Amino acid sequence: MTIGVRVMFVDGDRIIRVPLHRFDRLFDGDLNEAMPEYAGQRVRCAMVYVELADRKPVEVVRIDYMVLPLDPEGRVDADLQSRKLMLAGEMFGFGMTGTAERLVDFGPYLAERQYRAEYKWKPTENEERALVDLALEH
Repeated sequence: MTIGVRVMFVDGDRIIRVPLHRFDRLFDGDLNEAMPEYAGQRVRCAMVYVELADRKPVEVVRIDYMVLPLDPEGRVDADLQSRKLMLAGEMFGFGMTGTAERLVDFGPYLAERQYRAEYKWKPTENEERALVDLALEH
């Protein structure tokens, strides 16, 4: 079994398929890669993982939904990406050690809520169906 990845931007009623190599360069901060049509926006992005048979998609295995913040030039906003990584780290918490009291640390819970609010999104049934259909096109 081989797994392929389809990257899609959801822009209102439109779903735009983005070549994986272009997305990788954009996401990795390649200064030569930008998407000026989305400059200054928080783009809803879906990473659709498909099972491939003879290089053709046969089944959607998983879909991850993220919000991709772009700067005024259409590149990934480095400051907001740093914030995303900081929140992700806080979600795992660093527990307090050396205390005899039973404490509840709400930090990881609050960080997860903030992370989900800022960097995740939930599709409608129609959006999810359209993403699956587009991912399975040959």
